[in-house]
Amino acid sequence: MSKPHFDLIIVGGGLVGASLACALCNTNLRIAVIEKHSFNDQSQPSFDERTIALTWASRLIFESLGVWKDIKTEAGAIKSIHISDRGHFGTTRLNTAHVGTEALGYVVPTRKIGAVLYDKLKRSANIEIICPDEVSDSKSSPSEIICETLNGRRIHGKIAILADGGRSDIGKQNNLFNDVEKYSQQALVSIVESDRISEQTAYERFTEHGPLALLPMTGNRYALAWTLPSIEAARLMSSTDLEFLSELQSAFGDRVGTFIRTGLRAVYPLSLGHLEKIHQNRMLAIGNAAHIVHPVAGQGFNLGLRDVAEFVDYMESCVELSEDPGENINLEKYSAQRQKQVNRVVRFTDGLITMFTADSHGVSLARNIGLNAIDMSTRSKRFLLKKTMGIDGQLPRLIREACEA
Repeated sequence: MSKPHFDLIIVGGGLVGASLACALCNTNLRIAVIEKHSFNDQSQPSFDERTIALTWASRLIFESLGVWKDIKTEAGAIKSIHISDRGHFGTTRLNTAHVGTEALGYVVPTRKIGAVLYDKLKRSANIEIICPDEVSDSKSSPSEIICETLNGRRIHGKIAILADGGRSDIGKQNNLFNDVEKYSQQALVSIVESDRISEQTAYERFTEHGPLALLPMTGNRYALAWTLPSIEAARLMSSTDLEFLSELQSAFGDRVGTFIRTGLRAVYPLSLGHLEKIHQNRMLAIGNAAHIVHPVAGQGFNLGLRDVAEFVDYMESCVELSEDPGENINLEKYSAQRQKQVNRVVRFTDGLITMFTADSHGVSLARNIGLNAIDMSTRSKRFLLKKTMGIDGQLPRLIREACEA
């Protein structure tokens, strides 16, 4: 049997796949990254660019990767969070004093994160970037996996990581595909500007249709994510900027001042899904290829980045013990533990949606009492923040070492 050309094949060079490659770039592992789309430098920052909300744990992971110093130049810090239920009395206020960190999270343009990660990949001697190309087929044996690409390459490896968000057919060919449950709402996203500086506060306001989130960016800008029924989302997409801002003002109120500008609007379907089994035939799914969650708690990309950190621990253990990372018995142990953690996040985010979209008087009263109870309890605030910031429970090395630094 010929020796595999690579120790690790990463299928998908997006933010999660690139983060995994960067996390292993200073090792003796030989890594191939296969990406369908060209890594082109994107344009200068614009008012309309897409953003990601990073948890504190994700910042720590990026610190361990040595890239946070470059990412933070365009990161808007979240110092406090205001949670409320529109038209009701329930309110919870959370801030850095409850956990002792300099921020609770950050809002960063995806363009910035991608550019920093790709720059690190280009300078890594143990990483080969195969782009633009796409895996069209795969074959596995007891000792290796072979990925065949549309451009005719045959790439041998010990294990393949599916990090393409589930967009390709290769996962389905290996019985790795999400059982997706679609929500009845959609997320309308945009960048909006108010006439006041943000004061680094994020807002989560639960309306009759679902959560309306405003996340502070630099200056007076906020990243908006507004959960709406499909009909309402379509109506607001076709409205004028002035009409849109007026409806947003009415739904949110004047807590951040008056909305004076909006960027391009986009609508995304909302869904919930995760694989019952995340590995098969020496292939392991991570990120959105393995799980899709509602954005209400901002856990989507952060959950994928936690996959990266947990897999790094797994690879290091396999190297230390001279074990095959693609062998089924080893992947079974890893997957069982990882699935437990993911399922907790899935239940937590789906539970929030269920609780805050129920319109019965009893549920409404209970959730508002709950919000006020949390607001009066420092211990409850700390518990909630540690969970949403990704720093509760047993932590992987990439988070743990940054905490201790």
